[in-house]
Amino acid sequence: MSDGLNKLATALTISPITYLFKAFRVLGLRSFDVEGREILLKALEEPSARTGSGVTVRDGEKGELRRLLGSEDVSNHNSVVDDPLIWSILPTTNYFPFASPTFVSRNNRWTLGASDIMFTKPLHRKFFTAGQVIETHRGKGVFQPAIDQAVKLLQQGEWIHIFPEGRVNQPKFNPEGGLFRFKWGVGRIIMDSKIMPEIIPIWISGCDQIMNEYRGFPRPIPRPGGRVSMTIGEPITHKIQPLVDRWRELAAEEKGTLGVGGDWHPDEKDAGGLDHGGRLQEDSRQREVRGSGQLAQGREEEVRKQIVGILQEEVRKLGERVERKEGRFERGEWTQSRKMSERDEDIRQV
Repeated sequence: MSDGLNKLATALTISPITYLFKAFRVLGLRSFDVEGREILLKALEEPSARTGSGVTVRDGEKGELRRLLGSEDVSNHNSVVDDPLIWSILPTTNYFPFASPTFVSRNNRWTLGASDIMFTKPLHRKFFTAGQVIETHRGKGVFQPAIDQAVKLLQQGEWIHIFPEGRVNQPKFNPEGGLFRFKWGVGRIIMDSKIMPEIIPIWISGCDQIMNEYRGFPRPIPRPGGRVSMTIGEPITHKIQPLVDRWRELAAEEKGTLGVGGDWHPDEKDAGGLDHGGRLQEDSRQREVRGSGQLAQGREEEVRKQIVGILQEEVRKLGERVERKEGRFERGEWTQSRKMSERDEDIRQV
């Protein structure tokens, strides 16, 4: 399928779902509060993400080429409707028929989806692919092609939204509460993008009232009457940048591209003597080197874990602020930002 037809398929998939959830917000919810919407819109309005192609755009006033700036936001995963509700806060003019298919595609998020859940049938595969979901294989690690694709999209100025917990987090699966450990892949997407993206934490609350995992028939239908909020935090790019810089220094000392930029190639001086089979072997060798955790005496893995640790703590702190404001702690309710044992320890210390 041509690029134009792919974008048309995306527009015809994302736009109707967005309109449906915009209507559900108004007609089906008791309240829907958004804090920090302007932060996300500002990140998405970077000239790179709106007008460019390739990896640079031309500044109309200065006549200079400017780099593209992608945006990656990370959030908790409260329910299966988290994702479309995020789209629904964007302006209606972002969607077809008020916008061209190309505009719809470039102004909506890409995300990762589990192969064993979202791509199990041919129709599902077409639907989620058109919806800009990258098929990701559980257990294949952070150096699989899906992560390479996310890296390439990010450095081209696209918007990537990640649910780093990797699964819906509700009391049915996590009675103790607190965030699930963030997956390491989110760290690799950031550290391997050649152009540092804007990184934004988001907290979603109340979507479990719409699609609770204990719900019965009909399971696919959202439940009305919930109170939902979406809180978009200030960018935390400056907290991640030093670690990314450190990784780039380490990568420059090693042999090959090592997946930086989403590519796995030998050094240019060695590439000329390799045929196609030799290049594939070199690609595989580089993946094994990084996958072993021993690259740069283990410092690459250390940096990746530090990045993920910062992301998780920033999302957790944002979530705790929201859940305290909602009164969940005072009422002794289940919380996604803190485990029950941690809250009990705080009470004992007081």
